[in-house]
Amino acid sequence: MAMGSNANNQMDQHLSTSGRAGGEPVRPAAPPARGERGATMMFVLMAMLLVGAVTVSAMQVIGADVGGGVEGMQADQVFNIAQAGAHYVIGKMQLAGTLPSYAGETVTVVNGSTTLGTAVVTVSCITTGLAPTSTGCATNDVYRRVISVGSLPVSGPSRTVVAVIQGTAGAGGGGWTTAVCGLNTVNSYTASGETTTINGDIASNGSVNLNPNPAAVGEGSILGTVNVKSGTGYTGAILAKTTASCTSPNCTHAGTLSGSSANPGCAAPTIPAPGYVPGSGTTTVGSGTTLTIDCSSGTCPTAYGDVILPAGPTASSYTVLAIKAPASGTAVLQMNSLTMHEWTRLVVESSAGGAPAGNIDLRLGKTTTTALDIGPYKNSGFDSHFGVLPSDTDASPQPLPQAKTLTVWVKSDGTSPTVSTNHAPNLACSQSSSTITTLPNCAVWLSHNTGNATIIAANGTAMIDDASENNLTVPMKGAILAKEVDFMGNTAFTQDTTGLSTLSFPPATASNFKQVMSWKDQ
Repeated sequence: MAMGSNANNQMDQHLSTSGRAGGEPVRPAAPPARGERGATMMFVLMAMLLVGAVTVSAMQVIGADVGGGVEGMQADQVFNIAQAGAHYVIGKMQLAGTLPSYAGETVTVVNGSTTLGTAVVTVSCITTGLAPTSTGCATNDVYRRVISVGSLPVSGPSRTVVAVIQGTAGAGGGGWTTAVCGLNTVNSYTASGETTTINGDIASNGSVNLNPNPAAVGEGSILGTVNVKSGTGYTGAILAKTTASCTSPNCTHAGTLSGSSANPGCAAPTIPAPGYVPGSGTTTVGSGTTLTIDCSSGTCPTAYGDVILPAGPTASSYTVLAIKAPASGTAVLQMNSLTMHEWTRLVVESSAGGAPAGNIDLRLGKTTTTALDIGPYKNSGFDSHFGVLPSDTDASPQPLPQAKTLTVWVKSDGTSPTVSTNHAPNLACSQSSSTITTLPNCAVWLSHNTGNATIIAANGTAMIDDASENNLTVPMKGAILAKEVDFMGNTAFTQDTTGLSTLSFPPATASNFKQVMSWKDQ
């Protein structure tokens, strides 16, 4: 029994001490709840991480959608900007005043005061890719490539639109074949008791109105007479591209009278290099003396400023400008302006003083007022002779045999004239007083003169007033082109187009580019 008791005691001891010796007190075992709390915390942390990951992913998706939406909106907006620029330039290329050399521009697109974007638009030839020149494109001129690159005021995408457009081909290369060419219009202001005779053909890119209208220039309401006659090499035709008026009894015509866009019109020639390079200062020739300019070598000695020929003292003692032409070819004589009073003459002669074989190109570089002013009416109304042989006299005028011998280029647009009633010199289209303000401003004024020349004044008005009045049996001869050509008084003008064959005209250029051949977004 005792042994059993000891055994039980030993067992009790083992259970109570957990194998510890010396009778140490028993440490309580960990309760089950502490392990459960740790596991729960782990689950919570994992759940938070999962929620965070889901949230970040959702924000990334939302951010991507928002960014994509902004980019998409910007892409649409910049595409519209590029299209707007292309449409603007194509529209401009349909306007009549757009030059063949138009190479595009930068177009700013706005909404009120807000800038929406900018389109840089270039226009080029489809064959070369280069910008068109003043005569358009050398090949495939009826086509242009339009490239419009749109951009936004803020950093963002750009967009390019490329279009190929087609225009209307020019009708031929253009030219000039008539006694009179009005780039805009031709008019008559012939008054009572006066007769204007035009022996030649007349062309205009706009209108021709030869029914006399003297009241328009303060010359009274009674009409004079205008006659357009036929002759060798011309029919007395009046051809305008808009309207043509010549009604009997105050206006008669031998040839066709027509106002139609189908009529050929006329074109201004291209001035050869070096264009207008006038000198400076004023050269006044002594009354009754001669200023000789020797261009017989083919080169004129100097460029002149304003050259004035004052009145000669008598009909037998003219003030003379004598120009010696080369034996062949053409010499260019530069001036700023030329003014000739009564009893003056411009002679073209050979180096020996006889009839010339070569030609003179007289270029008047003045940009405003009257650059070629032959207006003896301001004094006594005696003659001046413009483009004559050295054998010319007052009683026996000797015009140059051919108008090609003397070609006069006038740069002036005729604006801002200095009106003078006593011709010192007069620089306005006025026979009377400065109170007559309805007369056009003239780049060229030919009055009481005879001779022969080709005259080109593409920027201004040319007034032919009482030409050859003192000797109507020897009319002023040649051909004249101006923006506007006006006739007045007892005038006789006869066609000589020999100088036109040597002129160079710009080639036909396409216009009105309105047919879209292709449209591409890049």
